[in-house]
Amino acid sequence: FFFGHPVAAVECVSSAPSGMFSSFRAVRRCRSVYGSLNRRTRRPLIETQIPVGTALRSLSASKSSPAAHRAPVAASAPSAEERPKRDIMGGSRAYVELAKPELSALVIATGTWGFLLTGSDDTVAAVSTIGGLVFAASSAAAWNQTVEAKFDAKMIRTATRPIPSGRLNERQAAAFCAATGVSGVSLLTLGANSMAGGLGLANILLYGMVYTPMKRITPYNTHVGAVVGALPVVVGWVGGGGPLFAVEPAMLFSIMYAWQFPHFMGIAWKYRKDYANAGYQMVTRDDPGAVRTAYWAEKATYVLVAIPFVSTYVGMTSSMFIISGAIPNAVLLRQCLVFKKKPTSKNAGKIILVGFVYLMAFLGLMFFHSTSEALDRHLDSIRNIARRVGRQLCVHETKMTRVTVPEMCPVPQTNKLKEIEEAAAKAKKGDDASTSSS
Repeated sequence: FFFGHPVAAVECVSSAPSGMFSSFRAVRRCRSVYGSLNRRTRRPLIETQIPVGTALRSLSASKSSPAAHRAPVAASAPSAEERPKRDIMGGSRAYVELAKPELSALVIATGTWGFLLTGSDDTVAAVSTIGGLVFAASSAAAWNQTVEAKFDAKMIRTATRPIPSGRLNERQAAAFCAATGVSGVSLLTLGANSMAGGLGLANILLYGMVYTPMKRITPYNTHVGAVVGALPVVVGWVGGGGPLFAVEPAMLFSIMYAWQFPHFMGIAWKYRKDYANAGYQMVTRDDPGAVRTAYWAEKATYVLVAIPFVSTYVGMTSSMFIISGAIPNAVLLRQCLVFKKKPTSKNAGKIILVGFVYLMAFLGLMFFHSTSEALDRHLDSIRNIARRVGRQLCVHETKMTRVTVPEMCPVPQTNKLKEIEEAAAKAKKGDDASTSSS
């Protein structure tokens, strides 16, 4: 029945109650296969060049259920008026999937933190930098999927991507890659500056021409992929007018580079069988006990633990970053140690989830504790209001009155900020005096 009627089998399972599935992932995978095959094309599975094995694996969670053996439900054919609309919507969804929106979300987040740390209030540069990064990331993702289409078809995780599923062909994907690449680099160059555009172009080329082929050659492809993932935050910094060769971009790059390792190792271990079937040379390929996988994840986390100490030493952040940054670092390190002790797919997934939360919290704390005078200019920003409240609650400020060294306060007030606040207070008193006299 399954080999003779693969589409009917998929339709049968997708129409059954969701309770028959053992996990939400099985439901999502089944629906993904079902939607890509029938809702748009209404053609048999073989005609759309989807491996039958993909459909069979999607049914694995429901083999024991009686619902899987019911008669297939006939799908109603769309009307002539509905068909063009569905084709357009299906094509749009395929291009969105080709751009990897989850990757764009990460790029937006890291690029935004890099831009915010410059203290720039240039709206045009901000929109151009973030928009350019999104286009550049979409171009790199499309390039990767175009080259790896035949290998993606061998993996359960990637078999329903636009090219392996037949919703887009390689020519369409290549055109999308070129269009988004040109748009991204142009937006970064014209809206921000040429340095940001150059870094955006370099990142696309590094992803497509170096990292992608290295995945089938050496397990050290992760080290190159980490560079690709670390550059967007630097582009955000440069797009905001920050210098490329400075302490700040170096620290931001170090954070993102080190963070990639527990993130990538979690993904590689969780989908290690898929990667092996497709022939990718990941660290997990010849690592049955996850010794090397856990090693890279743990050591990179130790680098992240050291970041607050280094950034405070070089004067980029206040000493309070050492205290507050210890919380997310401890959480991520604990999860890596748990994975090292018990290397399961569940613990690998927890590293991925904890890593995302960690990254946003860690970069946010660095932004809050930054000693940048450019950020101190914006007196009414949420950051500076929160810092003023923090100083009022600080033990060094309110209790230890004999302490005269300002550096002892974990949230020190920079001299420039003092001058700005004093000038604002004098201006306010002058306004009040003129108002009362009139």
